[in-house]
Amino acid sequence: MVSGRPRRVIADAVVWKRSDFRETSRIVTLLLREHGRVLTLAKGAHRPDSPFLGRLDFLNEVRATISPEREGLRLLLRAELRRERRGLRQATRYLAASHLAELCDFAMPAGRAEPEVFDLLVGGLNLIELCPLAALAVVVLGLEVRFLLHLGALPGLDHCADCQRGLGELAFVGEASGLCCREHAAAPRRTVGEATLLLLRSLRDQPGKTWPELAVGGVGGAVPLCGGWLAAALERRGRLRGALFAQLR
Repeated sequence: MVSGRPRRVIADAVVWKRSDFRETSRIVTLLLREHGRVLTLAKGAHRPDSPFLGRLDFLNEVRATISPEREGLRLLLRAELRRERRGLRQATRYLAASHLAELCDFAMPAGRAEPEVFDLLVGGLNLIELCPLAALAVVVLGLEVRFLLHLGALPGLDHCADCQRGLGELAFVGEASGLCCREHAAAPRRTVGEATLLLLRSLRDQPGKTWPELAVGGVGGAVPLCGGWLAAALERRGRLRGALFAQLR
């Protein structure tokens, strides 16, 4: 006879938010590929002999064992450390990783699987940790472009949003922040130059591992465009993004 009782979950996870619970325990939010965002209680995590010590740091990758669903918090029964991201201890990389995790947290509701978002998070953290610091702005923009593409919120980069004519090497910002031809540009016309268009199209189309080698032209034009698109999609401004790109200038 097959039991209908819920089973514990054993899965790879990224450690996201943590907060203290009473004197010795912690509430830990995990991001899981097949289960989305899961809130757990790590009992005794603050004790000197706890098996959780050193494993529940921000953005660590762990093999998590979580109790079956029940009323109240689920228990984090075990966390086997798979990857400790020491490269993210550098301040600007840490800020970039936090920005990416904040985006992915938004797109991973509690209990709903979002494997594409989880893969974007893990792959993005790899790039942020290992890419040359000079390429970090391009990498972050690429991750934002892919995130917008996943949400269905990336405007067309090849055709006018109003008349569908090809944009070629020059575009303008339309009324709804989409890209359009000169005839349908919102007043006053804001030009999107050739270098910015080329960069955005490359980030959309090329594998992430190639982003650090892309020419950096167009970054200055792409930063406010992607920021506006993200704000429209999320209905808020990211609290970390402005500080990040101020450091990356």
